Amino acid sequence: MSFFVLLRDADAPANLEEFCASFETQFPGPRDLRFGDTRLVLFGNQSGDPLARHEAENGDSVAALGSLIYKGVSSPGCLPQLLTEFHPQTFTWQGLIGAHLVMVIKAGNAHIFADGLGASRIYTNPGHTVWSNSFLALCALGGSRELDTQACYEYVIGGSVYGDKTLLRGVSALPANNLLTIDKHGAAEVTQRPSPISDDPVGGQSTLDAIADHHVRQLQQVFEPIAQNYGDRIRLSFSGGFDSRLMLANLLKFGAKPTLFVYGDDEDEDVRIARLICKAEGLPLECIDKSKAPPLPPDSFAAETEKNLAAFDGWKVETPLFDFGADRRDRISRHVEGQVPLNGSLGEIYRNFFYIPDRPSSTAAVISTFYSRYDPRALTARFDEREYRSAMALAMRDAIGTTSDELTRSQVEELYPKFRGRFWTGRDASNNQRFGPMFFPYLEHAAISNTAKVPIRFKDLGYLQGRMIARISPRLAGYPSDYGFALDGPRPLKYRFKTWLGTQRPAALRKLSFRMTHRTPQPRTGPLTPEYLSTVIDLDFPIMRQLFNIDAVNSATQYGLIATLEYLAQRFNLDIPDG
Repeated sequence: MSFFVLLRDADAPANLEEFCASFETQFPGPRDLRFGDTRLVLFGNQSGDPLARHEAENGDSVAALGSLIYKGVSSPGCLPQLLTEFHPQTFTWQGLIGAHLVMVIKAGNAHIFADGLGASRIYTNPGHTVWSNSFLALCALGGSRELDTQACYEYVIGGSVYGDKTLLRGVSALPANNLLTIDKHGAAEVTQRPSPISDDPVGGQSTLDAIADHHVRQLQQVFEPIAQNYGDRIRLSFSGGFDSRLMLANLLKFGAKPTLFVYGDDEDEDVRIARLICKAEGLPLECIDKSKAPPLPPDSFAAETEKNLAAFDGWKVETPLFDFGADRRDRISRHVEGQVPLNGSLGEIYRNFFYIPDRPSSTAAVISTFYSRYDPRALTARFDEREYRSAMALAMRDAIGTTSDELTRSQVEELYPKFRGRFWTGRDASNNQRFGPMFFPYLEHAAISNTAKVPIRFKDLGYLQGRMIARISPRLAGYPSDYGFALDGPRPLKYRFKTWLGTQRPAALRKLSFRMTHRTPQPRTGPLTPEYLSTVIDLDFPIMRQLFNIDAVNSATQYGLIATLEYLAQRFNLDIPDG
């Protein structure tokens, strides 16, 4: 996401101008706005789009970062109406679509809010003297010089940072659905607003068709304005599964003709299915094989890593910061000639994502099932399993607004969008906005609402999502999938049995899965080889060795995530707190 930094002139660190200058080659700007004693610095996205901003005749103004549609009109065209209609006491997220941050300066106060899910984050330092949606801004300007131990473990084990903490100790993010108000003297007030996500049952024990029709109608609120505003400029990330097929069905329903792109080589099943569908439907397709990206000379790797650092705001979910530039260049290419990408992440709101049986559960079971990807041998004595699990459970309870670790089955379903989606998918969505406007339709509050209490028997095996696709386009539902069956067709016995076995595995056994499947070291290839990593970090890992037994880390991905943390620590002179 293009980003902002907000602070009082009196609190501006000595390195503020240096920080701003360091981003000018990748991010247009910065654009300085002032109100009272406060300075707001705005940076554009890496595609070079003009900043979306509107100023009224009376001096009030509004700026939007990321993707935004308001009441059917895309940014920046919607900004005058948004500025006129915004009132801090009555604000709701109704009519808003996109992964965005909006800054309204009205009557001498600045009001800042994120999307309805809270996927876009607003960070602040312990003294609340710096506010930004950029983690790197807090690294450089926030004054904290210690890493958060729990956050580091969460990042390596679970691929992201969960709850309101960050990788920096003392630097926090506002909870979801908060409105930040800064007055002309720099004083901050945070107001909790009601969440726009409803969790009502849909017709109780309704039929599969009735529930499918209800959620198709909900998705109309998302896809119709996207299709009407962007039409043939939409680039759709496609695969052989449910989520991208449902997006395509909705876009075609509302008259858009998107360009599809798919990742993989010629032998990949996703590529084969995408070609089949695009040929039959007369849609353009681009196949992207990132593995063909040529390696860099080792002496160019440090400069490339520095570009990645800025491009991805310090870290990416579940994948290391280090590559040869293919990921960054690919994300920029999605926006060529004003194209707007769509991504199907979080589509599992319509499926049984955690593969947990249909009965009451607990935060402990969810943690064991999905957030225990570690081998104790790879962790030092600093890792306290009880503390790790306790912090994860607290973040889960906060995310869904409960005080109990005992969960109903529908509360487990709430955790998927409000915990996994907000802190994992949301981070990826925010990083993508740094390259240009991009929509994640299933992160929208209109899509998420009323999915938690859908009977699990309809979510299992993709029955609900397959039926939704068929209700919109029976033809699209009838094409093959990478599951081995048409998405609205019968599920083969072998697939049903395999899924049942996965769902019934006890949480205690699933907790052991990672260490059982990573008993031997995985190859560390490409940018993770010593030839490259040694140009950007000390391979003795002097900081991360306090938390991890580096020589016992068998997962290549986790080794890369630990190296990412080491790079951040060495780059910003960060350390691990005592105790």
